[in-house]
Amino acid sequence: MVIEWCDHHTVPNCAASYHPRMNQTTSTLAQFDDVGARRIEAVYLTPDVVAQRETALRLLAPQIGERILDIGCGPGLTSQALGEAVGASGSVWAVDISEPMLGLARQRCHALPQVRFANVDVTHLPQADGSIDMALATQVYEYVPDIAQALQELARVLRPGGRALLVDTDWESAVWASRDDARMRRVIDTWNQHIPWPQLPRSLMQALRRAGFNDVQVQVMPLLNTHFDAQTYSAGMLDVIGAFVTGRAGLSAQDVADWQADVRSMDLSTGYFFSLNRYVFTATA
Repeated sequence: MVIEWCDHHTVPNCAASYHPRMNQTTSTLAQFDDVGARRIEAVYLTPDVVAQRETALRLLAPQIGERILDIGCGPGLTSQALGEAVGASGSVWAVDISEPMLGLARQRCHALPQVRFANVDVTHLPQADGSIDMALATQVYEYVPDIAQALQELARVLRPGGRALLVDTDWESAVWASRDDARMRRVIDTWNQHIPWPQLPRSLMQALRRAGFNDVQVQVMPLLNTHFDAQTYSAGMLDVIGAFVTGRAGLSAQDVADWQADVRSMDLSTGYFFSLNRYVFTATA
């Protein structure tokens, strides 16, 4: 695998396409096109997700001069905050397998030369042993079939005592009101196929310990929407989920459009309700 680290001054030379091996180790949904990347960016900018990102950053407590690995950096919102936190004397290595996502992240962090980007497979990190003070991965490991290898790589690059924070979702925890519960169940069950580990949080504590991590702790970060609003996580996910499930498990484009219209039409009087649990794991190397 060829890895070329780059900053915002060398964008044209930065891993123009993902390495073929990544297709074998990571869910294809993580390889967003331009439209998908923008769709996910819009979801990440909703107040729901902004609040969760701020919670994660408080738990990490990055310091001036630290060396941080932002795994699955997406559109660069966390990379930007981390770059500002570590200052010019620190460094943030922001990695993703999606070039459209990396493009958004580079644009967002163009004024932060301490933030560098690369197209990287999380099961083969290019960092040297013990070279990282802190690592963050939000909604990443549930996409990776070989969890053991990925966590071993994470443990390898962290220095002794280095901190890791992982956020993953259990999609079986989703509670989403609908006028057609059977259709809603079909949609969620089909959406669960978008990742190898839709219930990863249930086994992640044990997987982290097997990889050699210490002081593994977990807390829940629920998402709750009790009314339909375009600026909420659940509203944003209507299009993300719809794009994936259409044509799968017998769900036609019309089925998906009917589901989306049903959800969008619900309000306080008709009982709009969405809840989903995300879990934050912290550990030390």
